Amino acid sequence: MTQDEVTILMLKGLIASLPEEMQQNVQTCRESLQELLSHYPDGEAVIALGLTVAEIPKS
Repeated sequence: MTQDEVTILMLKGLIASLPEEMQQNVQTCRESLQELLSHYPDGEAVIALGLTVAEIPKS
């Protein structure tokens, strides 16, 4: 199993452990992100997402 596959399984497990309302919120957010990614097929959205993730405060 690759590191990416392990990460995906860990995130899916985390989501499954959340209350139902939070799971729905995660799914809605994910759908919104996927829609944005599809609007910028040349990679602009991936770059913007990467910058946004990098800027999340580490506490």
